[in-house]
Amino acid sequence: MTTLPIRRVVLYKHGVGYFERETQVVGDQSFSLSFKQREVSDVLKSLTVLDLHGGTVATVSYDSTTPIEQLLAEIALSIPDNGSLVGLLPQLKGARAAVKPSGSSSVTGVILGIDQWESHGDGGTITQPRLALLTDAGDVRTFDLFALELTLLDDGLKRDLDFYLRTQLASKKKDARTFTFFAQGPGERTVRISYVLEAPVWKATYRILLDEDPGANQPPTPRIQGWAVVDNTSDEDWHDVELTLVAGLPVSFVHDLYTPRYIKRPVVEVKETTGVLPPMLAAAAEQFPEAEAKRSIMLSPAMDRTAMAYHAQELSASSPGAARANKLASAASSVPLQTRERQIGDLFEYIIEKPVTVRRNQSALVPILLKPFTGRRALLYQKAARAENPLRCVEFENTTGLTLEGGPVTVLERGSYVGEAMLDTLKPNEKRLLAYAVELAVRVVDNIDSDASSVTRIIIRKGTLQTEHAQWKKTTYTFTSQSDQEQLVYLDHPREEAEWRLVEPATAYETTENSWRFRFTIAPKTTTKFVVHQQKTFYRSWNLKDITDQQLGAWIAAKYLDKTSEKALRELLAQQQTLSRIEEKLQQLRQERENIFNEQERIRQNLSALGDRASDRELRERFVAILSQQEDQLALIRKDEQKLHNERNAAREQLDDLLGKFHFETSLG
Repeated sequence: MTTLPIRRVVLYKHGVGYFERETQVVGDQSFSLSFKQREVSDVLKSLTVLDLHGGTVATVSYDSTTPIEQLLAEIALSIPDNGSLVGLLPQLKGARAAVKPSGSSSVTGVILGIDQWESHGDGGTITQPRLALLTDAGDVRTFDLFALELTLLDDGLKRDLDFYLRTQLASKKKDARTFTFFAQGPGERTVRISYVLEAPVWKATYRILLDEDPGANQPPTPRIQGWAVVDNTSDEDWHDVELTLVAGLPVSFVHDLYTPRYIKRPVVEVKETTGVLPPMLAAAAEQFPEAEAKRSIMLSPAMDRTAMAYHAQELSASSPGAARANKLASAASSVPLQTRERQIGDLFEYIIEKPVTVRRNQSALVPILLKPFTGRRALLYQKAARAENPLRCVEFENTTGLTLEGGPVTVLERGSYVGEAMLDTLKPNEKRLLAYAVELAVRVVDNIDSDASSVTRIIIRKGTLQTEHAQWKKTTYTFTSQSDQEQLVYLDHPREEAEWRLVEPATAYETTENSWRFRFTIAPKTTTKFVVHQQKTFYRSWNLKDITDQQLGAWIAAKYLDKTSEKALRELLAQQQTLSRIEEKLQQLRQERENIFNEQERIRQNLSALGDRASDRELRERFVAILSQQEDQLALIRKDEQKLHNERNAAREQLDDLLGKFHFETSLG
């Protein structure tokens, strides 16, 4: 057996770690490695084993497990957590046992089961379980279950009970699982093992150093110092490991490969029938060449070893350990680099230059960055954050050449703590404002003036009048500075809706998700005003077929129309009124016809009730005369309706013609 020390650790931001171990083996040799049971599935999913320099890893064996339900499938016992003895003994019905009550001699027999015996007293009814036993003498006796010694005489049953209890206990233990690796090959070789396990995420934390004197009569240059918080929660020390920290979100999941799985197989009933001779089936000769071809492309063990050795050499040449021989030059500020960065798709990694040691169940701060950056002081005003004062910020441009993972930032100015900020993940050359304190020397007051009633444009087209309204809002920010220095200010003005556009200033310095950001300077000991004028346009529409005298009068009073359009609208209104009068006449005729129909229905009902008497005949003649007169009236109504229909169609055509030709557009104000 041999140990496998950890040589390389790669920690990720999504809760896993990549671990790499190496050991030396000579000839055919086995070595082992232990994992916690909860880690085994991740190991089985990601384990990679390379026997370098011509060797092979023949097999990897590990402590497997069988689900407790499967282990106990053949044991016809079940012991409840509560009332274990009372629950167990009925399952032992028919088992031979020796019973020795207190103060009496032993009695042997066969267990019949548990009886519930009730006794009545001053305290009420008491239920007491009693063991029923068929003695060897043929008597059936009961015993107080909790006042006797019970010995099972069936050796097989005792073994089953012992196995049941040991299995239940083992299932509750978090034992380690051992992996044993069997390496084969000539001479001394290196075996490299890697795997992925759940691990705490690493955290980034920064310090920004303002006005630090670089010496040699150089101007003050801001610098950023970065640290990584690394947690070793394992049961093993990380001693001089190659540490790499990776940021990004690769896909990772938990999949149980450790627990054996069983499926329920279908049961096929045996059919009883008369015997028959087995049929003679022809051989499927077409499949034989394909099977031979599959066997012929399998690599021999020698070919496997050669290919694996070549692949291992490639991995060794491209490993971080080999790459560390190529050191990067120092930064221009003569501050030595602490890390190297490498981009891997959407991921990026910090490779720590020097080996790192972290003891088991301990954490460590690992330096990852100390570089100058391009930046300066600035103020940021966000009313939602603080209405009275702007925030003091660092205008940070990432000129470090590294991708900076997000984390807290402590700001130091001339060696003193001045505040804290939060940094989002920052790519090279990206800019960010890091607010770290409140600027009490500058006070801010904002005044908002707005109006939403002005009409800026009138459009008449296709029978519709549309008014364009301008809603504007003017916000005046007043900055009163008591500072002795000129200060750069960033102002975040909220963008309430997408329809709003800027009028003054015409453009913003930057546009964020929820704000327009403006940049300007304020002089010392003065008051500076900054105005943000924004405007939104909305529309209202009217169908000209529905206008009234009052509506037309309102438009004329508001001076929406010129003389020509006013005259055209009056013609439209007159034609609309003509059409309305025709519709009223048609409605009157329809009502008159409806009244005649109702009267005729009443007369017909009366006619049906008349008999052959002389008075009835006289009345019938009167009703018939009325019906004849009403039919003449209906004929005149139909004639008038036809005439009005023709007039209405002509009026509609004339109205549509006027609407189609009428086009007017003008701007107001």
